[in-house]
Amino acid sequence: MSKEISDIDLMKFVDGELESKELSMDIIGAVIGKDEDLIARLRVFTDTREVLTKKGNTMLLNLLK
Repeated sequence: MSKEISDIDLMKFVDGELESKELSMDIIGAVIGKDEDLIARLRVFTDTREVLTKKGNTMLLNLLK
């Protein structure tokens, strides 16, 4: 199932910007169902978000805007 969900949609999901409630539920269902491929792909975006939003990374964040 994780092949059907694009990386862009996963990134939007992590950022809280995914507008499709249905797709959001599909992602949550895949995580609950232990879809290891999707979880690994999702982890990339959650880890990146954590690094970018950590206090002290304001210079990096400003460069990316």
